[in-house]
Amino acid sequence: MRRGIGVIALVVVILAGIGIGAGAYRAGERNGVAQGIEQVQQAQDSGQDVQVVHVVGDGRAGFFPGFFLFPLFLIGGFFLIGAIFRRRWGPGGHGGYGGHMGGHGPWNDEGRKRFEERAREWHQREHGDSPPAEATPTG
Repeated sequence: MRRGIGVIALVVVILAGIGIGAGAYRAGERNGVAQGIEQVQQAQDSGQDVQVVHVVGDGRAGFFPGFFLFPLFLIGGFFLIGAIFRRRWGPGGHGGYGGHMGGHGPWNDEGRKRFEERAREWHQREHGDSPPAEATPTG
């Protein structure tokens, strides 16, 4: 469930970034056209001859292979981010630096027992319970 929410949030952030970028591009384009028209009008008002040149291309854009490679990079990025969050990298491949595949790190059996013992002691202190008194041998 948490992973799904994270993926949805990531997609929303990506789409928002694309929308903001496209909006900024269009605003800059409109601003540039408005400045160009203003400069032409100022030149005409001052009595200068103005020649507007519009170059029309053949309508073909150059080949851009990144368009086809983008989905591969996007999917690879998701796998890379997932691997970083799972912390599976390290010596020996799986479970290196604290991964949950082996006995490394704080969550092996010994570490888990220490954690449970500390949690039990903390719980007893919070409730005001005194730890059980050690029995003295009578003999």
